[in-house]
Amino acid sequence: MTVNKNDFPIVAIGASAGGLEAMMELLKYLPYDTGMAFIYVQHLSPDHKSMLTEILSKKTKMKVREIDEMDDIEPDNVFVIPYNKGIDVVDGHIKLIPRSESSASISIDTLFSSLARAHKERVIGIVLSGSASDGTLGLKDIKQEGGLTFAQDDSAKFTSMPHSAIAVGAVDFILSPKEIALELARLSKHPYVKSNGIKTTNKNLIDNSNPDLKIILNQLFEATGVDFSVYKMSTIKRRIIRRMVLYKITSIKQYAKLLTQKNEEIDILYQDLLINVTSFFRDTDTHKYLKETLFPKLLKRKNAGESLRIWVPACATGEEAYSIAMILLEIQGSQTLNIPVQIFATDLSGFAISKARIGVYSKQELETVSPKRIQRFFIKSEGSYRVNKTVRDMCVFAQHNILSDPPFSRLDFISCCNLFIYLDTVAQKKVISTFHYALKDNGFLMLGKSEGISHSSHLFASSNKKHKIFTRKTSIGSKRLPELSSRFSQQTIIEKNIPLATRIITQKNNVVNQHWLDNAIDSLLVSEFMPASVVINYQMEIVQFRGSTELYLTHPKGKATFNILKMARPEIAFELRNSISKVIKTKHRIRKTGIEVKINSTVKVISLEIVPLTLERNEPLLLILFTEMELAEIFSLQENVGDSISSAKDRRIKRLEQELSDAHSDALSIAQEHEAFTEEFQSTIEEVVSSNEELQTLNEELETSKEEIESANEELISANQELQTRNDLLTESYAYSDAIVSTMHEPMLVLGKDLRVKSANKAFYKKFDVTEEQTEGVLLYDLGNKQWNIPALRELLEEIIPKNSHFYNYEVKHTFLNLGEKIMSLNASRVIQNAHREQLILLVIADITEIRHLILEKELIDKALLKKEIRERKAEKLRLEKAVDQRTRELKEANESLENKNKELLNMNKELEAFTYVSSHDMQEPLRKLQTFAGIILEKENQNLSEVGKNYFRFMQQSAKRMQQLIQDLLSFSRISAAERKFENTNLNLIIEEIKNEFKDEIAGKRAVIEVNNLCEVNIIPFQFRQLMHNLISNALKFSVPHKPPHIKISSRIIKNKDLNIKGLLPHQEYCHICVADNGIGFENEFSSKIFEVFQKLHSKDEYTGSGIGLAIVKKIVDNHRGVINATSELNKGATFNIYIPVSS
Repeated sequence: MTVNKNDFPIVAIGASAGGLEAMMELLKYLPYDTGMAFIYVQHLSPDHKSMLTEILSKKTKMKVREIDEMDDIEPDNVFVIPYNKGIDVVDGHIKLIPRSESSASISIDTLFSSLARAHKERVIGIVLSGSASDGTLGLKDIKQEGGLTFAQDDSAKFTSMPHSAIAVGAVDFILSPKEIALELARLSKHPYVKSNGIKTTNKNLIDNSNPDLKIILNQLFEATGVDFSVYKMSTIKRRIIRRMVLYKITSIKQYAKLLTQKNEEIDILYQDLLINVTSFFRDTDTHKYLKETLFPKLLKRKNAGESLRIWVPACATGEEAYSIAMILLEIQGSQTLNIPVQIFATDLSGFAISKARIGVYSKQELETVSPKRIQRFFIKSEGSYRVNKTVRDMCVFAQHNILSDPPFSRLDFISCCNLFIYLDTVAQKKVISTFHYALKDNGFLMLGKSEGISHSSHLFASSNKKHKIFTRKTSIGSKRLPELSSRFSQQTIIEKNIPLATRIITQKNNVVNQHWLDNAIDSLLVSEFMPASVVINYQMEIVQFRGSTELYLTHPKGKATFNILKMARPEIAFELRNSISKVIKTKHRIRKTGIEVKINSTVKVISLEIVPLTLERNEPLLLILFTEMELAEIFSLQENVGDSISSAKDRRIKRLEQELSDAHSDALSIAQEHEAFTEEFQSTIEEVVSSNEELQTLNEELETSKEEIESANEELISANQELQTRNDLLTESYAYSDAIVSTMHEPMLVLGKDLRVKSANKAFYKKFDVTEEQTEGVLLYDLGNKQWNIPALRELLEEIIPKNSHFYNYEVKHTFLNLGEKIMSLNASRVIQNAHREQLILLVIADITEIRHLILEKELIDKALLKKEIRERKAEKLRLEKAVDQRTRELKEANESLENKNKELLNMNKELEAFTYVSSHDMQEPLRKLQTFAGIILEKENQNLSEVGKNYFRFMQQSAKRMQQLIQDLLSFSRISAAERKFENTNLNLIIEEIKNEFKDEIAGKRAVIEVNNLCEVNIIPFQFRQLMHNLISNALKFSVPHKPPHIKISSRIIKNKDLNIKGLLPHQEYCHICVADNGIGFENEFSSKIFEVFQKLHSKDEYTGSGIGLAIVKKIVDNHRGVINATSELNKGATFNIYIPVSS
C-alpha cells in the first residue's frame, strides 16, 4: 500500500482498553468530507477475529475497511489495522507485519513513528483511552516532525496512555472525543492543512523574504540570543506554521503580532524550534565500528594519566553521550585499561540538558539498549531506569550555543550526528571550522548518515565513508574561530560593532517598540561591559558561562567536571567555598576583594561577588562575578589596612590569619551539621528501606491484578460490542418478520405437538372476534363452538408431525358465531424449532365463502337459463343466450381470480414457512444467548458494573420501546389496508387546521411557518387523508435543518386533459393536484422511489427517530384513493411531495 507524500493529512489514532467507545464517539461527530485519511490501531487479542470494521461502520458515512497492502490510502476513509497484524511505513509504503507479544505493546508507537518519518508535518496523532504508555514516543516523533498531537482528557475510561503522553509534553490538545472531532473538522479547513492533492512547500506558503518572518526571527534573537536565521528556513517555517495552526491563525503577520503581545509564546516557539531527536545506539553498525576500531585506536595513543577528551554537541537529552560512555567502559573492562575519559555533552535546550543530567529514561526509550547493557549500566527505579554512577560521572552536561559560545579545546573525538540537517550551508561551515579549532591534530569527527563536509574538505579528510567519520587536517596559518554573519543582519539583527548611540539615532524616525529597545540595550551592556561570570546550582555545578573566564577558571586534569571548586584556581577556590556556603545559608549577596592570583610570573588582584538568583518554578541558582581590580582600588585597599601593615608580606600574613579564622569557624559549623545530618540520614535510610520493601511487594501484587483486570476488561468490552451488534441484527430481523405476519390478511395459527394453540396473528383475532386469552393454550378442537372438531381434519393434523407431511386447500363449512355460515380453506405444514427441540404446526385459514357462492350462483343461473329457454320464444331465447354468454365471461374471470387467489395463498405459505424457520432457528437461539448473558452479568457482576455498564441495560429498555413503536406503525399500515373505505366530500383546509393545532407546540418551538393556499374540496376517505397529511407535516418538522426555522407550503389545483402527463393518471379523469413542499434536509433524488417502501430509512436511529413506515402509509392511502404520489428533492434544500387524487370517487 502506498501513500503519496504530502497529498493529504493522515490522522493516526491509537487506543487500548475503553478506546473503542471513544473512537465511536469521535466518528459520530466527525464530518465525512474532511479530506483526511484515518488509520486506527487498537490493542486486541490476536486469537479472536475483530469486528471493529462492522462496529465503526455504523458510526460514520466514511468507508471503513481493514488495511490491505494492495490498497492505497485515500482521504475520507477509515482504515483499521487487522487484529493479528502490526503496521510499519517503509519508504512511503504501508507494510503489514506479523504481530508478536513483544510488538503488541508498542504497536501504536510503531505506527506513529513510522508515519512521522515518512510524512513529516502531514501527520496528526491521537491517543485515546488505554493502559500503559504505548503512543507516547510516537506522539513525540510526530510533534518533532512538525505534526499536531491530541490526547483524550479525563473522559477516558483508562487514563494511563493519555496521561503518559501529556506528562512528557508530547500533546498539543487535551480534549474529549467529541471536541477532538470538532477540532479536526476545523483544522481540515485551515489553509496550511487543507491543501489536499496540491504539492505545496513551506516556501510556497511563506516566502523567505517575508518581512514578518524577519520580525519573528528578530524577536527570537532578542529574547533568547539565538540567531535562527542561519538555520534551514524550511524547518523554521514548518515550526512557525505549526504554531499558527494551533492558534487558529492564517496569517504570519497575525502571528508576529501575537509574539509581541504574548511574551510566553516566544519561549514556547523557541522550545519548539529546538528539535531534540535522539536515541541510544541509534546506528548499530557505526557504534560497533567505534567499539571495535576507532576508540581502541584513540586509547592506544594515550600515555599514563593522559585523558581521552570527547565532545557531543547537540546531545539533546543525553542518549548519544551515555552510549559512548558505555562503549568506552566495555572497552576498558575487556582490555584492563585505565585511561581517564572526559565526555562534554552540550545542547542549546536547557530543558533537554536538565533531563540529561538526571539520567532517567523510560522502558520505551531503552528499546535499542540490550538487556545485558541495561543490567550493567542502569538502575531500575519506580518503573524507570537511571544510568549508574560510573556512567554518569564520565559525562558533563552544559547548555551551549555552538554558533556563538567558545568551544572546548584539545579534543580527541567529536560526535555530531543530529545538527547539520537543521543548519544552512553558511552555519555548517562555521560549525566545521569550530570543530577543526577544537580538535587536536589527527582528531576524529563523526557526523550523521545524511550529513557531509564537501564544502570544508580543506579542513577534514574522510576516514570512513560508510560511517561518516573524518580526520582533522593540520591547518596552515593561525588557529582562530570564524565569525558568523546573520542572514538578516542588514535588516533586522542587531550588529554588535555599531555604537549604541548610533543604533538609537538610526531608529529615531521610526516607531520604536519599547520592549525591543530595552532588550537591545540590555544585550549591548551584557556583551560589552559585563564582567566575566558563571551561574552555578547549589551542587556547585556550572550551568552557564558569561564572558571570558580563563583568568579565573581552568579545566582540571583527570575526570571531566564542571564543578566550580575544581575548575577555580587554587587561590580563588578557598574563598569561593566559604562565600558560597554563606550565601546559601543567608540568601544575601557577598563580595570578596583583594584576592591575589599568580598567573605565570604575574600577580593579579581580583574581587568576586556572589549573588543569589531565584527563578520562578526553577531550582535556586547563584551568579558569581569575577573582576580584576584597578590600581586605584588596590591602593585604597592598602590604605584601609592601617599604618602597621606596610609591606606585601604583612598584608599576606594578615589575610592568611583571617582565612585561618574563617576556616576554623567553618570547620566547626560543618562538623556540627555533619553529625546532625548523619543521625537524621541514618534514620531516614532505615525508614526508606522498610517502606521500599513494602511498596515493592504491593506493587508486584497490583501489577499482576492490573494486567488481569485489563485483559478481562478488554475481552468483556469486545464481547459486549459483538453482542450489541448481533442484538441489533436480531432486532431488525424480528421487525421484518413481524411486519410480514402483521400485514397478512389471512388468519394464522401456530399449534404445538399436542394441537394446542401457541400463538395467532391479528387477522385471526379480528376475523373470529376472539381474544388472546380465549385462544392461546386452548386445544384447536375446543376453539369457539368446536367448529374445528372434524374427524377428517383431526386425522390430517395428527399425521403431519410423525410423517413430516403437510396438506393444502382442505375445506371446512361451518356456522361461526358473529360470522354466520362460512367456507374455510385450510393449509398446514410442520415446523421444527431446533433451539427448543420443539415441533410445531403452522395453520393458515382462508375464507373462500364468496368464491363458493359465485360458483353456486353460476350453477343456479345455468338452471334458470335452461328453464327459460324452453318456456320462451325463439327471440327471447337468443337474448338469454347473449346474457348467458356475458355471465359466463364474468364467471370465467371470477374463476381466474379464484385461481390467482390460490396461487397467492401458496406463495404466502412459502413466505410463512421461511419466516417460521427464521423465527425458530436464527432468532430464538441468539435471543436465548442474549438473555443468558444478560442474566449472568446482572447476577454475578452487578456489584462490579460501572455506571456506563448499567446504562447498557437501560439501552435495552429503550430498544424495546422502539420495537413497540415499530409494531404500532405496522398496525397502522395494516389497518390502512383493511379499513372500510367510505368516501365523503371533504374540505382539505379543515383537515390542515386540525393538524396545525395538533402540532402547535412543536411549531412554536421550532418557529415553523405552515403556508396554506385555498385547497380544493375532494371526495376522499377523511380519516385516511388526515393520516396522510399528518405524516407529511410531521416529517417536514422532524427533518428540518438545525437552527433554521422550517417553512412548509401546501397548495392545490384541479388538473385535466393535457395536464394529465403523469404516469398512472387516467386520461379522462379530473384530479386534484396537492403539493407539500418544505425547506428541510431533503434527500438525494436517487432515493425518490425507495422512500415509499416499508422500512426504508435514509438516516440512522441516532440521528432521527422513526420506523421507516410513515411514507409507506402515505403511499397506501393514495393507492386506496386510486391516486398517484411522487417526490422530488435536493440534499439540504428541502423536499416536494406531489399527490394526485381523483375529484370524484
